[in-house]
Amino acid sequence: MRIINLTPHDIKVIDASTVTFNKDIRKNTVDPLFGDPVVIATIPSSGVASAKITSVMDGAIDGVPVYKKQITGCDALPDVDDDTIFVVSALYVSAYRAVNGNTDRLYTIADPVYTTDGRTIVGSLGICPAF
Repeated sequence: MRIINLTPHDIKVIDASTVTFNKDIRKNTVDPLFGDPVVIATIPSSGVASAKITSVMDGAIDGVPVYKKQITGCDALPDVDDDTIFVVSALYVSAYRAVNGNTDRLYTIADPVYTTDGRTIVGSLGICPAF
């Protein structure tokens, strides 16, 4: 099976044994004992699959404007063999589902991994099927 990353950045997969869950900030962070994240795989970006979404004014609540998001389309996936999966954004999954239905070949990143202070994403624990 082949993976094509259609997000704007390389996806770095971090070794889960070097990650700790910081319950104070409720995030997976690089374990301070390891210092730098231990990258076990990198999935290079192969371009970006974009969702096309517009905002439409839908009234106001207590003077605060309320907008509806409307999916107007999405970029087509590359025409490749059926053994290929695509890593895309969650927003793209929503748009693709609305336009095309079947998301069997779409994946998003699994749980992100942050620096020890929880401020910067350094990678992910892996990928997961779109839901």
